[in-house]
Amino acid sequence: MKQITLLLVTFLLVACSSNPMGTISVRSVNQTGSLESPLVNSSHLINDENIIFKTEDDGSTDGDDVYAIYLTDSYLKYLSDWWGINEVIFVVEFTEAVTGNREADTTTKILGPYDSLADGIKAPFLNKALYGPKKMESDLLTMKIKVYEYDLDESDQSSAMLEFITSAAESFSLSNPITLGEIKVAKEIANTLLLANENDLVMNLDVDFVAGNANYASSNHSNVLPLKSGQVVIVKQEGCSVATCYDYFSKGGSNLPGLIPDFFMLIPTTLNRAFIDTPDGSSLEEFKDKNLKVTKAGLTEFDDNGASKGLYKDKTWLRLNIVKGGDASQWLARKALYPSAEEIEKLLKNPNSFKRENLENIIQGLSDAQKSIIDATASVKMTSLKSHNGIHFIDQKQPDTSSSLCIKYPDNVDITNVSLIAKNSNLTTQASLLSQAKGASCYQLTPAEGKSAFTSDSKPSSASFLVNYNINGSDKVKSIPISISTQISESDFSLQCILNDTTTPSNYQIKITDGNNKSKQITSLSMSGHDTLFSMDNNEISLVGVFTATGPQTISINGVLDGQFKKTISCIDEPET
Repeated sequence: MKQITLLLVTFLLVACSSNPMGTISVRSVNQTGSLESPLVNSSHLINDENIIFKTEDDGSTDGDDVYAIYLTDSYLKYLSDWWGINEVIFVVEFTEAVTGNREADTTTKILGPYDSLADGIKAPFLNKALYGPKKMESDLLTMKIKVYEYDLDESDQSSAMLEFITSAAESFSLSNPITLGEIKVAKEIANTLLLANENDLVMNLDVDFVAGNANYASSNHSNVLPLKSGQVVIVKQEGCSVATCYDYFSKGGSNLPGLIPDFFMLIPTTLNRAFIDTPDGSSLEEFKDKNLKVTKAGLTEFDDNGASKGLYKDKTWLRLNIVKGGDASQWLARKALYPSAEEIEKLLKNPNSFKRENLENIIQGLSDAQKSIIDATASVKMTSLKSHNGIHFIDQKQPDTSSSLCIKYPDNVDITNVSLIAKNSNLTTQASLLSQAKGASCYQLTPAEGKSAFTSDSKPSSASFLVNYNINGSDKVKSIPISISTQISESDFSLQCILNDTTTPSNYQIKITDGNNKSKQITSLSMSGHDTLFSMDNNEISLVGVFTATGPQTISINGVLDGQFKKTISCIDEPET
């Protein structure tokens, strides 16, 4: 009897100390906030406007290759502990294969520790920048996310580790490593956590995002995880272990001999689930994304009638936002400072090395880094009146058959050449210098010699205006997209109501479909006289928000080529009086 009791106690202790990883599910978020598979056909990598493209040396991807990744929020359903009070650390590692050196190509971010957290709460952060804004320098981005849980009372080693991380975070910017030394410290801490605390691992995810590239073959049979602008939700289904699930050995009845050990473990499992922190039934069930949507509050659950039930609390989840665009100059500045930071670090480690030549080398290194920062932040920017979203637009039907494209640039930039590359055979455009001043130039775009129009037919056309320039002896190129089209008009777009509850509709969303590839011309949009935010996904435009107004609603749209129109839609009938 004593032996049986000892065996049961041993099983119980093992169960209390174990923390199986469970199953991780990844979903992307569509325009309506619903969850869907993040995998897409590889054909999307070629021309999807939301894709982040790999940086090309010829400048053809300029503006489409900058991105940033944010950890928006997180809900922590279950953290394996003894007393219900937890300390949590997020470790995120990003790798782009650029130099072939893992030390140089990997950036590690540490968030936390966040102290005194109970189970079933949102983590105490919002919109934490994990990576970027930076240019996509590789064809793949590897992202590894690990979430660790500590209990100060459980282990002296855990307590010492937390104290070290806290003190190090005060001295080093671990949540935003800048210098080479800080990046090395962040990586060493991540490695130490990985080796010493795998049993405290709450979540573990390892994914590869694929960047856009025109060299991919268009295929509808291969699926990839694209690096594209949007939201990604990561959900964890808890796993079973001994003394946490009643049918652990019998596998829900599929393994009948397992009923015997399940019977003997009935009392220990009951005591374990009653007195020890273990996953509940909802966190152990298979994850299903029906009736789930992402709102500003986070991952939200809705009933069958479309009414919100509040935050989704059945499982642990993280929400990431991938943002396309931004200013990558700060990232380049940090990289430029790495060599001088390394030299200073070596100097401080060896007091005997304070010699004149060493100090001169460091001063020269700082001077070179400063110059590199100036070079990295110097860029050519378009200032044309007929430009929007980084694109220069030309009205296909304008009477004067000419268009002015203006650019500005810092004083240390020297424009060496400009040229036009047509993407359509029917495009006949040439450029000539119109005016030039310090830090600015304007060019007149006209039809090719002997032509009376920019295009030989009425179809929209596109081109690239390439600006070759020199910065302190370094040659660079800026590619400015050109679109030749007609003004937006009412016939180009159609309106659609999306009712959140078709039975008794009380609120709705509005989607606008672009039938003639003119959505990028839109500069502003209003609904019933009020300016309204909107988002674009290919040729679909979604008005931001949920609307409740009844009766006809007038949508007004303005375009960069001075085109404008109004369109009316009625989603919910006015109540009868």
